[in-house]
Amino acid sequence: MKIVGMIPVYNESDIIESNIEHLVSQGIDLVILDNASTDGSYEICSRYVGKGVISLEKLETERFEFGLLLERIHRMALAHKPDWVLLSDADTFLESPYCKLTLKEAIESVDQNGHNLIRFNNFEFWPTERDRNSSESDVRKRIRYYTWNDDLQFRCWKVYPDTEVVPGGGHYPKFQNNVKIALCPTKYALRHYRVRSYQHGLRKIFDERLPRYSEMERSKGWHLHYDKFGRDESFFIIDSRNLNKYEDDGKWSVKKTFDWTWGLQGRPWANPPVKRGLSVRIAERFPFVARMWKALFLRKYRRSVRKTKCSSTALPCVASRNWPNSTLIKRVEIEP
Repeated sequence: MKIVGMIPVYNESDIIESNIEHLVSQGIDLVILDNASTDGSYEICSRYVGKGVISLEKLETERFEFGLLLERIHRMALAHKPDWVLLSDADTFLESPYCKLTLKEAIESVDQNGHNLIRFNNFEFWPTERDRNSSESDVRKRIRYYTWNDDLQFRCWKVYPDTEVVPGGGHYPKFQNNVKIALCPTKYALRHYRVRSYQHGLRKIFDERLPRYSEMERSKGWHLHYDKFGRDESFFIIDSRNLNKYEDDGKWSVKKTFDWTWGLQGRPWANPPVKRGLSVRIAERFPFVARMWKALFLRKYRRSVRKTKCSSTALPCVASRNWPNSTLIKRVEIEP
């Protein structure tokens, strides 16, 4: 079975090599779309062409047009006629939930069981006072503290004709009406290292992201997660008492202990943990309620992804709009 991973990249030179090596070691062929990085990310990716990377392109855009990047990289993947595809950010690591199975083997087992969509638990890792001075080069060994953030990451799916990726903003695919969703009951793991140090966070958020975000996409509710960040170090170096330590044993805590978007106060909390909303506290006390809410969510999700037209609150389908100020600079194709 052929599985192709998609990685869009922009200025992630300190982590992209680890991500490539991880996915290649898991049996995944990769297509990579570089958004004209200026930090050497493209050059790093080019070293893996023919060594797990089967297609590499550089696409220059005036703004960060995520819809365009998703549409283009999806086409790149489909050109290799995969059975399954997965979408990974440059700073995320997608992992099998089974210690004795690679990611590819785990996906193959999902396919054999008749499922066509995999959901991931999103674990957000943050630098803390315990690792800020570490010289460890492997980010997964250096940054060990995390919070569970959500499980609304449907990042791996079976390929069907005319499936779209743009309406879901990279969080889920949009199948056509004749495709019945069969969601894998086991959640896989997604490790996200969006900030790796104070200096990195400042540069990424205030130089490379906020000034480049598309106003059109922001008007649809995309790219709002950094709006309440300040430049103070406390936004980037998080008190380890607010987080969980990961021991590389496959055991995760799925309780949200920290809101990295500063959604309530706009500043770090003085005392851990963050307050849990009434719905979360009810779900923790009455597990059957949590299961009911998840069932209702999945019902709503199935309806949303089967719509034949983009809703008014979603980004318009790429095929229906033009993308000015974008230039395909370079393409490298390798046939496996």
